[in-house]
Amino acid sequence: MNPNINNLPKLIVICGPTGVGKTLFALQLAEKLSAEIISADSRQIYKYMNIGIAKPTPEEVARVPHHLIDIIAPNQKFTAGEFVKRADTAVSEINKSKHIPFIVGGTGFYIKSLLFGLCKIPPISATIRNKLKLEVEGNGAQALHQMLKEVDPIAAQKIEPNDGNRIVRALEVYHETGIPISSYWQRDALEQRYQHFTIFLNEERSILYKKINTRVDRMMQNGLFDEFKHLLEMGYTSSDPGMNSLGYKEFFDHVNGFQDWHATVELIKQHMRNYAKRQLTWFGKQEIHLTISPSELTIFDIENQIMEFLGHNEACRNS
Repeated sequence: MNPNINNLPKLIVICGPTGVGKTLFALQLAEKLSAEIISADSRQIYKYMNIGIAKPTPEEVARVPHHLIDIIAPNQKFTAGEFVKRADTAVSEINKSKHIPFIVGGTGFYIKSLLFGLCKIPPISATIRNKLKLEVEGNGAQALHQMLKEVDPIAAQKIEPNDGNRIVRALEVYHETGIPISSYWQRDALEQRYQHFTIFLNEERSILYKKINTRVDRMMQNGLFDEFKHLLEMGYTSSDPGMNSLGYKEFFDHVNGFQDWHATVELIKQHMRNYAKRQLTWFGKQEIHLTISPSELTIFDIENQIMEFLGHNEACRNS
């Protein structure tokens, strides 16, 4: 624990599973409190990918300034360490403008890394890294996830079977050091970097799943498949990190003739429901200060709790 915790900058964190309504809630609250939003979403970082990621619209961005959206191309890698660096810079800029930093998203590892830092792992040789990258490209992420289960079952349990980047990261640490990455996670006593008030948006499971299904149907109506085809025309492939996103990767089997349209849409819904379930498990183990349901939102009461956390005078409220 950082002994100087009271001197640390303050953040408001708004988190929750996919489809629960974080964007609308954060916008409403940010407008009330003159806040700016830093996206903690590992997919909203990608340019050209909008519909399937439910990225804030230009109109929403015009209402409240957003950071860490549309910053890299789909074929570029982005790490939690890079997120922390960029988010730190954004927090500093927002504080200088006398606004309130809102960290909004569902990528729990990004949020935790920002609040408490990352464990210290020795450098990895290019030889090991490139070898594993070739293996994931040739054999697929799930095959390497099986390898990870054998050498580091704790890490394998926490990393999605399709998350090629994190699987490679865990395996390269093991091959380079002989020590599982989970041991580094447990060994390093992470130090708190920010004071934070965390709001967790949750919904009854059956209601959340219905919302996700409806959301996917709306994405299809809004042209998600056309957006996917445009990405292919731009030269992006299934091996690119961005194209491994839910709502995009499922289309590859469809365009290659292995899966019909209905099955593809249902698979996207299933994967998004599964992802929401994993998010609920993750956030259930984190420190949460306020849990609310979007159907029971009372902005005024939440605003007062945030003002109390900030010390009232630190917030710049709209008149």
